Formats: sequence, C-alpha cells, structure tokens
Amino acid sequence: MTIGEASSRVLHAGSDLIELLRLAQGAVQRLEEEVHGEALDEVDKIARDLRRMRRTAESLKPSLERFVVESQSASVADSAAGEPPAERRRRRDRRRGADTAPP
Repeated sequence: MTIGEASSRVLHAGSDLIELLRLAQGAVQRLEEEVHGEALDEVDKIARDLRRMRRTAESLKPSLERFVVESQSASVADSAAGEPPAERRRRRDRRRGADTAPP
C-alpha cells in the first residue's frame, strides 16, 4: 500500500466514523419520540454518549489531516534519504513517544 492509499484510508475512516455516529444519532432521536419510562431513560443516556462521541470524532478530523500531511512529508524526505519504510515508522514512533513522555 502506498502512502497515498494509506492517507486516503485514514481520511475515509474518519469520515465514515462521523457519518456512522450521525446515523446513530438520528436513530436515537426517532426512539426518543416513540418511547417513554425506563426505555426513554436508557435512550437518553445513549443520546448523550453519542453526542459526546460525535464531538470527539469531529475534533479528531483535523488531527487525522495533520497526521496524513506529516506522514506524506516524512515519506518524501525519507524516500529521498533511502530509508526503508519499517525503519522510518520506528523512528517516527520513537519521536512521538519522546514527545508524549511525562517530564
């Protein structure tokens, strides 16, 4: 799989996630109009969770876009240097680990 294909898959997966959560929210809204009592309490809980997940998924989209751009840039630079893809991933993951390590 090329970097372009992988990038496309990442972006499509993010869009698919947002779309699935949107569809699930629509189904929950329909249930909220039809049920009452204990069932409505459960549906309301699901609705809150879905709203939270959808907000999180939507906020993930810019991060995915940055990830794709960084991956493509790193691939171009590493290809020019002749570095194998597996070593490139290990080096990138080590850098990210250092960036997120507690002080």
